[in-house]
Amino acid sequence: MPEDFTPRTLNIKNIDMRILEIKEKVPQTTTLPDGSYFGIWGGSVIELDYKGKTYELTTEEGVRGIGYKVVVNIKDGVATFTEIKN
Repeated sequence: MPEDFTPRTLNIKNIDMRILEIKEKVPQTTTLPDGSYFGIWGGSVIELDYKGKTYELTTEEGVRGIGYKVVVNIKDGVATFTEIKN
């Protein structure tokens, strides 16, 4: 929450409040093209950026901690990763 956030209790009865926007939020399974990508590994998730989007890759094995630098290699749709010197 922002530092200047002040909790308040709304005492509203039968007042319609306007909704400004409705967005669909749907995480979906996707693929990445063959290639090598730099990512950050923590727990059982590698996070990487590609073409302005952030992707989360779930790993078979987890690690304690966060911030481990890795290279993700994708070839013929099969993804593997290697930890690089941190």
